[in-house]
Amino acid sequence: MMIPGEHQPVQPAQAKLFEKRIWLVKDVSEYTGYAVGTVYNLTSADEIPFRKKRGKLYFIPLEIINWWDEGDLV
Repeated sequence: MMIPGEHQPVQPAQAKLFEKRIWLVKDVSEYTGYAVGTVYNLTSADEIPFRKKRGKLYFIPLEIINWWDEGDLV
C-alpha cells in the first residue's frame, strides 16, 4: 500500500494512464491499487471526486491525484 503524498515511479503501463484526459473505474483502481469494488463504494459514499453521466462513472485524473495526495483515503 502506498502512503498518501508519496509518489511511486511511473511504470510504462501507468505512463499510458496519464495520457488519458478522463479515467474510468478501472483506471482509478490501477492508480490507487484499490479493488474496482472499493472504487465503486467510494463513489457511493461520495468520498472520491467523480462525475456521472448516463449511469457511467468518470474521473478527472488531476482530481484523483490531488485527492490521493491529500490523504482523504479509506
